[in-house]
Amino acid sequence: MIPSLVCPKDAPRVLHRVHHQILRSHHLFEPLNEEQMDELMASSHLLNVDKGEPLFRQGEPADAFYFVIAGAVKIYRLTPDGQEKVFEVIGERQTFAEAMMLMDTPNYVACAEAVCPTQLYRLSNATYMRLLHSNSRLTFALLGKLCVRLHQRVNEIETLSLKNATHRVVRYLLTQLVRLHSADSSFELPMAKQLIAGHLSIQPETFSRIIRRLIDEKIITQDGRLIAILDRPRLEQFE
Repeated sequence: MIPSLVCPKDAPRVLHRVHHQILRSHHLFEPLNEEQMDELMASSHLLNVDKGEPLFRQGEPADAFYFVIAGAVKIYRLTPDGQEKVFEVIGERQTFAEAMMLMDTPNYVACAEAVCPTQLYRLSNATYMRLLHSNSRLTFALLGKLCVRLHQRVNEIETLSLKNATHRVVRYLLTQLVRLHSADSSFELPMAKQLIAGHLSIQPETFSRIIRRLIDEKIITQDGRLIAILDRPRLEQFE
């Protein structure tokens, strides 16, 4: 099923301006001036996709990257025996597949699929790279941000390699709390526990067991996907 397209130029002006401001908050777009931003948006498309709809498959030509307005997308690869290995779940105000553009990789190296009804922008690699070549401020700003993200990824790899399952779950919960800037120490898990467990390289039963321990210790509460942190210092020290 082909995702439905909504061209930004045909969308209501107010909606377009709201999206424009949201995009501006991301490091890939903040250094662009208004003329450059308009040029990028003119070659983009606003997509509305249902749960389970693919954005791209591994091996397809990598001619675009994406910015999530609302919803979530999982990035995964299939193992030789047909099992999914989820690398990341991309939430709102995040981009994905931009690495293919910056690495000049001709094809996508993974698959992307909506895990719930999702709205997102499909942005032209060719247009962005043309703007990048003509804007040194954008180039250096992007390099700085990518260095920070690389450092974060190295820390995540270290955690997955050296820490046990409990540490992984605790780190994941704390990361979600920080990422969502929650003022009341509560947040919604962005995906089902099976996907979270796959992302953390643990079994779903292990994830559930650790969450139950945290609940029994009165460190967190859970109501469906809603998690509330009752005692953050204890959570940070939990083993």
